[in-house]
Amino acid sequence: MITANLRRYERKALLLLTSIAFTLQAQGQSSPTSAEPDPAPAPAVVAPQPEAQIKQLTNYVETGADYMTLTNGFGNWSGGYTRGVYEQGKNIWDGEISGQQEFGDAGVYFAAGDTYNFSPDWYGALTVGSSAGGFFWPRFRTDGFINKKWLARKQWITTAGVSYVMAKDVHRDHTLYLGSTYYFGKPWIVEEGIYFNISHPGAVFAPAGFVAVTQGHNKQQYITVRAGFGEEAYQLIGPAATLSQFNSETLTITWRKWMGPDWGFNFVGDYYHSPFYLRGGSTFGFFKEF
Repeated sequence: MITANLRRYERKALLLLTSIAFTLQAQGQSSPTSAEPDPAPAPAVVAPQPEAQIKQLTNYVETGADYMTLTNGFGNWSGGYTRGVYEQGKNIWDGEISGQQEFGDAGVYFAAGDTYNFSPDWYGALTVGSSAGGFFWPRFRTDGFINKKWLARKQWITTAGVSYVMAKDVHRDHTLYLGSTYYFGKPWIVEEGIYFNISHPGAVFAPAGFVAVTQGHNKQQYITVRAGFGEEAYQLIGPAATLSQFNSETLTITWRKWMGPDWGFNFVGDYYHSPFYLRGGSTFGFFKEF
């Protein structure tokens, strides 16, 4: 009996000494070895957010062709194009030649423009164009835009612009454009805009708008879905035939895909609806960067 009690006391004493040893060891590990206090944590360094990668494709040449079918006996459309963009300093030069057959006539349109970077936050664009043949092409067209980048990453861009179109008949269009583009942190871009168009003769007011969503990365691919809707004041369907003051809707899907480091293809699917006809078709082209 006495022996059992002694063994029990020995076990308790051993457990007590062990717990004291662990406690002293833990205190020794958590206490500083000198009288100097712990150094203050280094202040956090907040890196500036990178600027949004604006989707301005430069230094490339693209060529392709399109084919559209129309309902209600309006026939088919077909054509081809070549366009190019070249960046030089603060300027981004662009040009295009487009040959098209529509409504039983054919012609060629020429356009050239420049996008100029005034500062890191401001840039503008001016384009002029004319044509040879094709009653549906404008005799003269010019477009001018001014753009402003906003917010920390410059990810929101507001745009204002004006356009003037001189048709090959008596019609003239004066258009005011207001829109914006937002670049999300992930590879999504949302763009929307509205056109306030006044057509003469008659000072016909025809507003229209669109919304577009783009997903993708430069040098990989871009997929854009664009929906347009609104009024059209006049549409020439013949040298002396005009459709006037009606609503129309468009849906366009664009897939720009890089197949190599500096080349790829551009595919556009297009749908158009109006009270007079439906139009559907596609455009396919190859581009080469330099």
